[in-house]
Amino acid sequence: MRILNLGGATAIIEQGGKRMLTDPWLDDGIFHGAWYHYPPMKNSIEDVGRLDYIFISHIHEDHCSAGTIRYLNRDAELIIADRTPNFVERFLQMHGFRFAKVHKVKPREPVRIADDLLVDIVEADPANEMAYAVDSALVMNWGGTTVYNANDCQPYPDGIAYIKQHYQVDVALLPYSGGSGYPACYLNLSEAQKAERAQQILQSRLASFGRVAREIAPRWVMPFADQYVIAGSRSHLNRHVSHPPAPGVVREHFEDIPGRSELLLLNPGQSFDFETGARSPDAPYEELTADDREAYVAAHLQEKSYDHEGFELSPAVSFSRLVRYARQRLWQDQQRRKSFPEWNVYLDIDGRNERYCIDLRTPEVEDVDPAMAMDQPYLRIVMSPTLAALVLIGHISINIADAALFLDYERVPDRYDPEIYVLLNMLRC
Repeated sequence: MRILNLGGATAIIEQGGKRMLTDPWLDDGIFHGAWYHYPPMKNSIEDVGRLDYIFISHIHEDHCSAGTIRYLNRDAELIIADRTPNFVERFLQMHGFRFAKVHKVKPREPVRIADDLLVDIVEADPANEMAYAVDSALVMNWGGTTVYNANDCQPYPDGIAYIKQHYQVDVALLPYSGGSGYPACYLNLSEAQKAERAQQILQSRLASFGRVAREIAPRWVMPFADQYVIAGSRSHLNRHVSHPPAPGVVREHFEDIPGRSELLLLNPGQSFDFETGARSPDAPYEELTADDREAYVAAHLQEKSYDHEGFELSPAVSFSRLVRYARQRLWQDQQRRKSFPEWNVYLDIDGRNERYCIDLRTPEVEDVDPAMAMDQPYLRIVMSPTLAALVLIGHISINIADAALFLDYERVPDRYDPEIYVLLNMLRC
């Protein structure tokens, strides 16, 4: 077996003359112009060649990019999780991407899709509602080698127990970080606090990487996914994100792992043969720092623009009306979920001197004076008019706007309540 690291969670795994692409993302400027590969890619879409299988873990664009998928051969067999609702299946239908064969695999019900290929799906942690709704991990035994591709799915105790009970993993592709607007986009934090919180989050994720590697004890462990950088006018926030410039940072949490495991670090465009141990090209792993990342952004990405920066909104557009329509829908979802947190959400339309208050305990929206004090506890979100319009009509989700670092927040007290962020993704017309 051989793996070619393309970047992020995108790789080509080869076995017995067959080729599988994982989580296709090879075009830049995803998430409405914000995300670019870093470390920069060495391969283009044209380099991929013919594929036999394609695995898509979930709908997020760094794992399922229409700009990449449109170039892939349609006679490849697709492997996705069988779930309801099936966002990946819906996405493929919406774009007219029809593959010759689609294997929908139910979690923990392995399917043999070829004589030498068994595939199994492990669901995301049910305690993380947003991840559980969309994400999935792949376990496959291909030609006698077992690969666990966790991609963005943070391994959790019950999922790990299932894998250990049914498989002896040879190759584990594990997450080592994650991306969100916290702490970089939070106005209530000082620069020093942002740096401290970002480091705390990173260290927690790195510790999880080491812990999972020890528990599963594969022959090879490769840090996987989460290799990107924010471009454009918000690129200055890269210095306070909680993900590192390159995966080599996992070394410090790998040194104390006993037994049979070997850390596998590959440069973009580099392959590794698991039988011979040969790398191609035969080159050492390239260490990259935050300074390297900032220099690359300054030279290549700082002038990039986002989708919502490409047009102006008519002053006649009524945010008061849009917010109230979105609030009606959110209130219906809250009633269905029986969820009424004691938080106030303030929406600021930057440049318009407009602020709207949504008390999550009531169905109303209040127009408030931005000069007035806000009622605690509260989460204030600041958006440009064009971004706010795209969010409120459902073209951009809060989840993606957050990952793209488009939003500014103020949170008082600075306490994370996951239910608030789940509800925010339902705030749309």
